[in-house]
Amino acid sequence: MSEVARTVVERIRRARNEIAPAEQRVVDTLLADYPVAGLGSVAELAAAAGVSAPTVLRLLAKLGFAGYPGFREQLRTEVAARLFSTSAVYPAVAEHPLAHAERAYADTVRATFRDLDAAEVERAVEVLADPQRPLLASGGRFSDTLALHLAWYLQTLRPGVEHVPPDGGHRSRTLLSVGPRTVLVVFDFRAYQPDTVDFAHLVADRGATVILICDRSLSPIAPAADVVLPVAVDGPPPFDSLAGALMITETLLSAVASRLGDTARDRLADFEVYLGRPAGDSGPAGNGLSSGIA
Repeated sequence: MSEVARTVVERIRRARNEIAPAEQRVVDTLLADYPVAGLGSVAELAAAAGVSAPTVLRLLAKLGFAGYPGFREQLRTEVAARLFSTSAVYPAVAEHPLAHAERAYADTVRATFRDLDAAEVERAVEVLADPQRPLLASGGRFSDTLALHLAWYLQTLRPGVEHVPPDGGHRSRTLLSVGPRTVLVVFDFRAYQPDTVDFAHLVADRGATVILICDRSLSPIAPAADVVLPVAVDGPPPFDSLAGALMITETLLSAVASRLGDTARDRLADFEVYLGRPAGDSGPAGNGLSSGIA
């Protein structure tokens, strides 16, 4: 994707490792009221972020903008696209809920896979498939269902996997054992949950690797994350959808199983024996692993 075609948020995500602390304050201010916060003057954005105008301009240069007018024009283009999309101006009349859901989820699938960085996914798979690294999975009040889903399936593929429920007691005890070899997969979606954000930053401060799965506006965890996998969250109203995040979660599971090969296959076979039923030789997915979801 060319620089011109990227949204400002996508540019921020790709440049996150180059952004200085003062510039990060500009990013936080912009994302807190996106895109309206950037539609004023450079002085107004700088004042809102508590930084100087040159700091704002240095950030914009890292994002690929020649100056503030180009940045503001990009934001205006994004606003226009939102306001005047065909589906928004001419909504379907009496559309059946199934038809509406199909269209919404199809758009979410396309947007999610289109915007993901293959190199970021590969980095995530590499650390998730390392059985020598303790692995934690946690999320917010709703997204923790994805963390639990990831942890339960990974436990059948490799050792050292723990689900960390989203409450202070569990998270505080978990922090006692976090070190540089630890890997945290954290799910955080708008509106971002402060205690989840704090937990992820504390894990990162202890030298652990943080893999963040979030919406495309980027969670406040993003600056501390080693890998960021943003997904689309559009679905049938009134709620954001976790369908895109579930797809990426299961994509990671499949890739980890493939990376581990016979080790994961033997572990899964043992798991099925412990359940009291014979292990299947291959499931419908054709990867030699059982595809049961009980």
